Amino acid sequence: MGIEIVEPNTCIRGCCTSPSIPLHLPPASYTLLSPIARGAESVVYEGTLDGTRVAVKTPILSTSEDINKFHKELQLLWSPSLYHLNFLSFIVV
Repeated sequence: MGIEIVEPNTCIRGCCTSPSIPLHLPPASYTLLSPIARGAESVVYEGTLDGTRVAVKTPILSTSEDINKFHKELQLLWSPSLYHLNFLSFIVV
């Protein structure tokens, strides 16, 4: 699945950038289905993007530090060293 990264690729606040993770997708481009997991800082949903099954990670943000931690976590999750055939693709909403 090739998610196009449109420049400038910034988070919705404009403070964070990434060369590999699309940080903002229009809500019409994906569909949220059922929750897969819930944590203190985010919820992961099963979803679809252009007909492809994906995991959609949505942050639970209280402070600006929370969004910075969330984006750092995504950089780790998107790392090529974590690639596996059974690992779902992530998108950020």
